[in-house]
Amino acid sequence: MLTRRAFNMLLAGTVASVGVRPAFAGTSYKMPPESRWHVGCIMAFSAAHGLYTPDQIERIRREQAAVAKAIAGFEPVIMLANAEDAALAQEYCGENVGVAEMAHYDVWTRDTLPTFVVDGEGQMAAVSWNFNVWGEKFPDFPGYDADRDLADRVAGLYGIPMVHADIVAEGGAIEVDGAGTLLTTETCLLNDNRNPGMSREDVEAELTRLTGAGTVIWLHGSEADTVTDGHVDGIARFVYPGLAIAEVSDDPADPEYDDLMTCAEQLEKAKDARGEAIEVVRLLRPRWDVMPERGDDFAASYVNCFVSNGGIVMPKFGDRERDDAARDLFAKLHPGFEIVQVDVSEICEGGGGIHCNTQQVPAI
Repeated sequence: MLTRRAFNMLLAGTVASVGVRPAFAGTSYKMPPESRWHVGCIMAFSAAHGLYTPDQIERIRREQAAVAKAIAGFEPVIMLANAEDAALAQEYCGENVGVAEMAHYDVWTRDTLPTFVVDGEGQMAAVSWNFNVWGEKFPDFPGYDADRDLADRVAGLYGIPMVHADIVAEGGAIEVDGAGTLLTTETCLLNDNRNPGMSREDVEAELTRLTGAGTVIWLHGSEADTVTDGHVDGIARFVYPGLAIAEVSDDPADPEYDDLMTCAEQLEKAKDARGEAIEVVRLLRPRWDVMPERGDDFAASYVNCFVSNGGIVMPKFGDRERDDAARDLFAKLHPGFEIVQVDVSEICEGGGGIHCNTQQVPAI
């Protein structure tokens, strides 16, 4: 079991790998919602050389450090770093963030690390979603090969039983409410670049098996998102069972305008695992004509944030009015939580955000 003590031992560099242990066949699993208490959070210091220029990597690393410091105000944080980058990662992140040496390429630990779940005996297990670089994107960058087995290596570091899914997915493709309801998207998990020949029922059965969800709500997703194919963590998130935030746009020229509106409408019509309607609060994303100039893959999503132990670390984009409105909405819906906003514009140019850069380790 991964305890706070074990997590802190990794911070001190005193845990040795014990190897991957397969989970027992027939075991049931339950995925805790992000709002549950965490042992800590894991990130990965950018090493995507070639994919990004040196100047871009420098800016990404600075933004990652700012996110890590913000989260460390609420819970322990480990920044994985390649051996040659460990000292620099520690310098950037400061003494309140732990650095652990582990080979990797890119920053997207939500997708490359395991999803931590609880088995039927109340012990922790790790789910590998068989990361295939978002449907074999970026074939010209072999550095991603280091991320394909990162889930196994992180689980092996602690000796956490590992279960490999019978589907290809990513952590950013699923969202649970903790009461039996899971959100996902058709454009991602029913895409032939992940699960060719599999039906909705096939994919849903595996999601149910590995997360304990009794109800899977399928949102359309995003045709315009050519990086993740419409990860749900940039579209809608649960606050608690029966309440969700859906991101929408009021700009018909926004390439995701129709997709986001469709998803919000679908969620408003859906029933959760309790058979009840979900209250959906619509949140306007930042305006493209107000933000500084952004690229085509820019992930302008407020819901792509990290819900920590008593705090929420969320992005700001340079649209002051919308940034403030998003902060105020999260504060209203999460009473007692401290809201911290961080500029992650360079990270978002890569098609993801704060949530994509983080993976929580739940306390069980």
